[in-house]
Amino acid sequence: MILARRPAIACIVLAACTAIHWTAHARQQTPPRFGGAYAGLGERRQHLVNDWVSRFVKTTGHTIEPGPFYDDIIHLSTKTTFEAVTHALMTTAMTDSSGASLGDGLTMIQRLDAVRGEIAGSRGDSQFRIYARLVPGAVDTLSRSQEFKRDADNSVFHKGYPINFRARGGTPSIQISIAVDRQRADIDVDYRSSAFPVALFNGHLSSSNSDVRAGNNYDKHLNRWTGFQNWWRSFFGVRQDEMPESLDASKSARLPKTPRVGAKDIDVMVNDFLTAWLVEGNVIAAMGYVSDRSWACLAQDRDNPAEFDRGMAPFQLMANLKAAHDSLGPQTTLNGLVVGTRLSRPGLRVVQQPHHAQFVVYEVPDDVAAAFDCESRLTPGDAKTIKRSYGNYFGSTFFVAGRRDVPVALLWRKEDGYWKIVSWQTGAEEDSSAPALDPVAAPNIMRIPAEASLVQAARDFFESWLIRKDYDAAFAYLSPNSYGCYALEHGDAPGANTNPDVAGRSLRGALASFGDGIPAARTLDGLIEAAEPVNSAIRVMDHPYSRQFSLSSLPDALADATECGARASGSSIPDPLPLQYGKGFGTTIRFKTRSGDPPVLRLLWRKEAGAWRIASYAVELP
Repeated sequence: MILARRPAIACIVLAACTAIHWTAHARQQTPPRFGGAYAGLGERRQHLVNDWVSRFVKTTGHTIEPGPFYDDIIHLSTKTTFEAVTHALMTTAMTDSSGASLGDGLTMIQRLDAVRGEIAGSRGDSQFRIYARLVPGAVDTLSRSQEFKRDADNSVFHKGYPINFRARGGTPSIQISIAVDRQRADIDVDYRSSAFPVALFNGHLSSSNSDVRAGNNYDKHLNRWTGFQNWWRSFFGVRQDEMPESLDASKSARLPKTPRVGAKDIDVMVNDFLTAWLVEGNVIAAMGYVSDRSWACLAQDRDNPAEFDRGMAPFQLMANLKAAHDSLGPQTTLNGLVVGTRLSRPGLRVVQQPHHAQFVVYEVPDDVAAAFDCESRLTPGDAKTIKRSYGNYFGSTFFVAGRRDVPVALLWRKEDGYWKIVSWQTGAEEDSSAPALDPVAAPNIMRIPAEASLVQAARDFFESWLIRKDYDAAFAYLSPNSYGCYALEHGDAPGANTNPDVAGRSLRGALASFGDGIPAARTLDGLIEAAEPVNSAIRVMDHPYSRQFSLSSLPDALADATECGARASGSSIPDPLPLQYGKGFGTTIRFKTRSGDPPVLRLLWRKEAGAWRIASYAVELP
């Protein structure tokens, strides 16, 4: 579900702008500011914002000062993205091999082209990042820096920005993806591990991987880059001054299985949920409107959603609802406290109902609901099989206490005759609010025929693993060299054993546990799809199963850099990348889910003793 924003006039500089005539009204309606203000940015970051605004003024002819522009207009997720990425950069000191200072990461930024926060319906690699112009010589500085390494080039994500530098030291890490002109960059912070097989279904990757607000990403950020304040903490659009206290499950009242108003129309159910929560502070009654299915929204932001304790989910949710209510203080009515906000996504049908001023209700077709639903992001399946039909879902949208920058969308579905909340989302912008960036050079992809024996090996590996579930046969395709990738990913886990034989057995077990979790299927078409490389240095290979998995010829240096041992040593690849081929071949696929933006599984194939073997693997995140 896509959340609407106030009308845009010309989103040239920022990812979320609004009509300048709205500013005076915004100052009257904006709630008290607890952080994230222009005044607190410091001189260097203020300079970047000032440059944004000056270019905005030149382009639109509308005059506005940088402070009001930053404080009152830009969207919350845009602001947190800007502050998190620039904070990580400015607190990363760079030195050369002799220890001499090369400045910090922020010194490489000449100006900002755009900042992208959360944009519903957009790809994971176009959210939660800044787009910047680099100072002359920035790539040379990164190459000399001991704190960054030239990592394997981006193959599927970050189209147009193939040159990939990553901060050393593991996650969280700064990723700087650079265009071939070596002037423009796409910069984000990766907070989540790409360990196999956990990362293959990581829920809402566009949020979890690079959004500092998601899950425990803030704590990870603070553990690596000190001096960053969490001023944005909220739940369902209501600010929380501190972490909510945990509720004692043993002392909590028995949760109601049915809503207290009974089986009523959707507008009555929404109104009573909001009244119970925000006016009465009766979180037990409010929980009668919440489906167990919605626990996936809490699970999806975890590093491993499968390990989330869903038994504790209702108590975690009640604690958040109570903290939100308490932070608002006593309320006597929803009028003025909750305000409906409109959506513009095609396919949604507005429902006429008496509480339209407090919340807007929509009929939501099944295909749109699946894209919004948290549980669907964790569920394997082909989204194309979901037909557009109405009657099964409704959506309600609003913001609370003047927080226009944190709109809330609740998805409702009927369970046992009662409408219940099955999913939620807060703070996303519309796709259309994101400005178009200046185009980068389109990659010129060379296509070549695939060798038949490689095609057969790749197909047999996937079918053994996912269709026949013959895990011994699938594991036989893995070279002992690939075991090091498992040790690399899990070496810091408690009790981990990095012995190659132990890692190999663990890898075989991971193949089996993941395969057992995939639904039975007769063909690969309903389970996986090719994720074709968009890097001009990679030659894409044509073959009969190109819809299911891609095959490509990699530059030898790039293939060498993706080996487990090379990744473990932290070695950089040559810059520029030599374009000799013939020793390494790649496969890139993603697993189909009913929604979300799945990551990509990347395999490196080499010939060993005349047979094709998987020499290394990795999960590539947006």
